[in-house]
Amino acid sequence: MDNARSLELGTTDEAPPSRRANSRVKVTLLAFALALGSASTANAAPVTINTDSSWLATNALPDFPWLFDPSFDTTGWINASVNIPACGNGADCIWYDGQFSATHFAWLRKTFTISDPVVSAVLNGGIDDDVDVYLNGVLVFSDHDGTANAFGPVDVTSLLTPGVNLIAVAAEDNFMIFGNNHDFVASLQVETSVPEATSLALLASGFAVLAALRRC
Repeated sequence: MDNARSLELGTTDEAPPSRRANSRVKVTLLAFALALGSASTANAAPVTINTDSSWLATNALPDFPWLFDPSFDTTGWINASVNIPACGNGADCIWYDGQFSATHFAWLRKTFTISDPVVSAVLNGGIDDDVDVYLNGVLVFSDHDGTANAFGPVDVTSLLTPGVNLIAVAAEDNFMIFGNNHDFVASLQVETSVPEATSLALLASGFAVLAALRRC
């Protein structure tokens, strides 16, 4: 009993004042470093995916996995035709071929990689005339009224993940009524969360202080 009581007193009331003061300073530094680090470990970093000639296109109905499988075999697909450069939000109006071609249907795909957690994501665009737009296999916009329309903003935050993502588009030109005149345009604006080097340094400092406290 006496030994246990002596140990208890020795670790509290009998600690030298200077040692107790140093411990308080270390605890304060630790709390400050951890609080500041955790409050700013992330910065918003924008990622923009615009329609352009890097999108792949076909005018032949593809097999079903084309709309949800990023690794789908696109042999035979071609780079999309840019019919009107920067026609909306900095994105190009694209199609399988020329704007006034006889192509009735076009299927378009774009894979892209996101390296960090997604904070927000919105999709804007337009179609002449009808379209189904899929993001990672989920239908996010559908328009089949036979006329040209703009769409968005569509909130697609929950559908994006770090890694490879896929936008897939099935488009149709209602040329029987309005004649040959077709385009698709889209701009996906993504905000991701990325670690700050300074915040990570603060966190490292905080953990270093914690390690020093354990040795005291």
